[in-house]
Amino acid sequence: MKKNTILAKVRTYIMELTIVTAGVLIALLISNHKENNQAKDYYNTSIQTMYNEAESNYSSLQGVIENHTNLVDTISKYDEDNISINNLFQKVNGVRFATLSNTGLEFYTRNNINLIDFEIMSTLYHIRSLSELIEIKLERLSDFVYLNLNADSKESKTIVILYLSDVLNSEHQLLQIYKGLIERNIKTE
Repeated sequence: MKKNTILAKVRTYIMELTIVTAGVLIALLISNHKENNQAKDYYNTSIQTMYNEAESNYSSLQGVIENHTNLVDTISKYDEDNISINNLFQKVNGVRFATLSNTGLEFYTRNNINLIDFEIMSTLYHIRSLSELIEIKLERLSDFVYLNLNADSKESKTIVILYLSDVLNSEHQLLQIYKGLIERNIKTE
């Protein structure tokens, strides 16, 4: 009878241990599932925010490109005339700077999101590097224009056109990247 009592106690202990272990495993499984769902929701929301940001930046950049193109056309039209660079800039309300938001890249860089695919991450880095390049080119343009505001020579105007054309080239590249992101979003929805 002693053996039966010991066996019964061992069985009871093993059953309780099995129930507790199964409970812990079920709780871990539920917790992991919940975390995975939250991570997916967070990822999907973040990706959608990034696409919305791309649409906004695309629209803003289109207006800036139009302004810069008008400025190049205006300077070209009056390159032989004795009109200062300052007056030509005033004719088209100056140079516009695009306010581009790169929150998507900053978010992924800081949080090391593992769910984002390489193509999107690569595109975001390309956007950031092009945005920084545009800023540098605009600074060069601004420095030249500031020093030559009252210049009215064809040579000075040609240099401004060259600087602006260089900026426009990078802006067009960035615009195409945004367009690709927007089209990609439309295809995935």
